[in-house]
Amino acid sequence: MESSDVGSRQQGPIWHRKPSPAARQGVIVNIIHSVKGYHSKTIRFLNVAFDSSGDSLLAGDHQGNIYVFDLNGNSHTGVCLTEV
Repeated sequence: MESSDVGSRQQGPIWHRKPSPAARQGVIVNIIHSVKGYHSKTIRFLNVAFDSSGDSLLAGDHQGNIYVFDLNGNSHTGVCLTEV
């Protein structure tokens, strides 16, 4: 399974290499959000919602960060990011 850390990036790719299985069978990727600093930690996404096509999802964490993930376009964008 491919793993992707959005970290503090506002936008960028979800994965560097297309994960398998192929898109026709679905995509498996582990998306995390980590914070580097004095106390490094991984921040969990608390809420996730897919659009009706299943091609995009919206994810929010307990710090108020909200991301849009475009699975077909292999990109993520932070639409509301808080300062840590």
